[in-house]
Amino acid sequence: MKHRNLIIIAAIILAAGIGTAIWYEHNSHVEQNSVSENQTIYYCPMHPNYTSDRPGECPICGMTLVKMEKEIPKHENEEIKQSDNTSVTISADRQQLIRVKKATIKMETATKTIRTVGKVAFDPELAIAQREYIEAMKVGDKTLADAARQRLMLMEFGEDQIKELKGKVQQNLYLPGKTAWVYPIIYEYELPNIVIGQPVAITPSSGGKTKTGTIRAIDPVIDQTTRTVRLRIEVPNEDGELKPNMFVNANLEINLGPKLLVPKDAVIDSGERKIVFMIHNETMFMPMEVKLGTELTDNFVIESGLSEGDEVATSANFLIDAESKLKASLGNMAGHRHGE
Repeated sequence: MKHRNLIIIAAIILAAGIGTAIWYEHNSHVEQNSVSENQTIYYCPMHPNYTSDRPGECPICGMTLVKMEKEIPKHENEEIKQSDNTSVTISADRQQLIRVKKATIKMETATKTIRTVGKVAFDPELAIAQREYIEAMKVGDKTLADAARQRLMLMEFGEDQIKELKGKVQQNLYLPGKTAWVYPIIYEYELPNIVIGQPVAITPSSGGKTKTGTIRAIDPVIDQTTRTVRLRIEVPNEDGELKPNMFVNANLEINLGPKLLVPKDAVIDSGERKIVFMIHNETMFMPMEVKLGTELTDNFVIESGLSEGDEVATSANFLIDAESKLKASLGNMAGHRHGE
């Protein structure tokens, strides 16, 4: 019942908002009845009640005024009508006037970008653990070597990396070399998207060439205060551009695979529900509750509520202006409808 009430309210706001705009436009037209038919009139698409006899900008929102090409229909029922309890029909002319934009839901390759910062550092603690392992192997102390190996693995130094030690400590853990270590942090909720071996774009914060590093380790412990995890990234540094204690920007491009995507502008967030206006037969707007997944740069991943090929209004925020005007009168309107 709560869900249905929310849908009904959304539909009422849509219908009443545009109806109010029409009322304002009609009144403005009546006020202008003394103006010659040959006089050019300009109006604001977002505030149709404001008109001017010269071009310019709307003093309310700053939008460029539009020339009124023809008289706006007086009968609002020709423009918009309540089709049922959960949908509203908006004529094509009205859609053009209020600049409704549309998009078709498609299955597309989704890419999420994780942006974070890190610090160039040379890891003497890891170097000591490597040296202990190498020395234990040299003297043939299996117990000590196993303990050193375990310590390395706890520091997220993998078996393949241990095999590559070849009897000497990695020099870049002490001093800059042909590669450098970068330690960025990511939030706990981003961990499912991170895997060892993943490429990372590294750029000095002060500007410079972007290098491609590789994630070699993910700290096994989450910081209890910040809920973050540290990554260890190996970055080519033959030119020596990366200096100890230098801050860098780290960008990770995560390929999420094919996903149903909806533009962010199409989603109305009520706090408890996410609503999208789905369009039927070009003029019928039906509010639909959707479940959103990962947030991308310009889109949301759709988990449920829409299907491929559905058409939605991507300028859902065209309701905001009308809604702000309606807040004082919406209660009276609802009471009138109930009385009917």
